[in-house]
Amino acid sequence: METSIIIRTKNEEKWIGEVLEKLFDQTYKDFEIIIVDSGSIDMTLEIVKKYPVRLFEIKPEDFSYPYALNFGCRQAKAEKYFLFLSAHSLPISNTWLRDGISGFSVGKNILGVYGNVRALPDATIWEKLYFNSFWDNIFNLFKRRTIFKKSKMGVLGFTNAIIRKDLWERRGLNEDYGGGGEDGEWCKYWIKKGYVAVRDRRFSVCHSHSLGLVGLIKQLKHWKSNTKPKPFKKLEYRK
Repeated sequence: METSIIIRTKNEEKWIGEVLEKLFDQTYKDFEIIIVDSGSIDMTLEIVKKYPVRLFEIKPEDFSYPYALNFGCRQAKAEKYFLFLSAHSLPISNTWLRDGISGFSVGKNILGVYGNVRALPDATIWEKLYFNSFWDNIFNLFKRRTIFKKSKMGVLGFTNAIIRKDLWERRGLNEDYGGGGEDGEWCKYWIKKGYVAVRDRRFSVCHSHSLGLVGLIKQLKHWKSNTKPKPFKKLEYRK
């Protein structure tokens, strides 16, 4: 198969069923789904087991953001691509996956493709104001893809991103970034090697955490702090 979709879960009962429904409704079918769970105690595992996915469970104490993804990649059967998707990121259409993979046709030096993020239906007004900017939406109507030759915060965020398997095999995700930022660090490494990242608005997802203003500010500060290695802490904000 061409693509392995790797999803990290822990207590994701609210959205994981709808996420999986949207994935299995895609027009592109050449994929497998790998769930890496790190100790769910809600209904997550019961929901996941209703679908034809490959479920792996790791110890909660072993979890970090990059470790869980590297673990999933090592189990993957895909020949070309790894797709990292948050367990509460809803694809915007049934052509979402095909649209994302088509981004690799832009050139031979594409390291990965990712999409915009919009707020979930139950998001707070603050999240909707931040993620659903009117002018961003208008601008994106006229520009489907953007190519990034420099790394910066948010480029190739693993909320929803596809990377090349061959590049991961040459250099996996840096597990020194256990508390987050492994996506930006990996992207920066390959950009320095002459590769570029592609953002495709048709590969966007709805994703948010129901944060109020104070919580959103703390989340943004957390993201900005992920430029340096740090260990995972249980109270880290979710991706």
